[in-house]
Amino acid sequence: MEIISETKNNDSLSNGLVIAIITSVIGIIVYYVAPSMMGSTVFGIGLGLLTLVIYILFTLDLRKKRGGYWTFREALKEIFLMAFIAGIVGILINLFFYKLIEPDAYSKISGYVVDGMVSSYEKMGMSQEQIDSIVPEMERSLKSQFDPSALDLAKNLGIAILIEFIMSLVFAAIFKKNPPIFVADEDE
Repeated sequence: MEIISETKNNDSLSNGLVIAIITSVIGIIVYYVAPSMMGSTVFGIGLGLLTLVIYILFTLDLRKKRGGYWTFREALKEIFLMAFIAGIVGILINLFFYKLIEPDAYSKISGYVVDGMVSSYEKMGMSQEQIDSIVPEMERSLKSQFDPSALDLAKNLGIAILIEFIMSLVFAAIFKKNPPIFVADEDE
């Protein structure tokens, strides 16, 4: 029983690592290839949907590795562990990248994001005063994401864990699959 539990944890850990690497590499490639896309609402939605698809595929992979069946409790535990590892490793990769490799990324990205959001707000018909009141808050939010202080990092981590747990609850409810109660006898 101990070996099976370790295998389950290893599968969740490895899937979480792979998810973190995939999503971080996508972000880094976009940063270098087309940084202006980071300010696009459509890109943000597309990246969110792509990440959701990646999580779904890796969740199905975990269930398949369990023989196609797992209870809600088993699903929740394994999906949350996978999401937790993906979140922690993703935050660490981004912290390393944006603090050490590209320390000026915040100013570059914030310009694109603010310009994109201002354009979207103008298209929605917001007044310039409303936009001017929103921009400083948007810049603070971006700074906490791309150039976080220790407090920002702790808040981001707490929010990430909460989102991961809620996502894990939803995924566990959707992807649980109890084994059949009765097995058909092949002789009949």
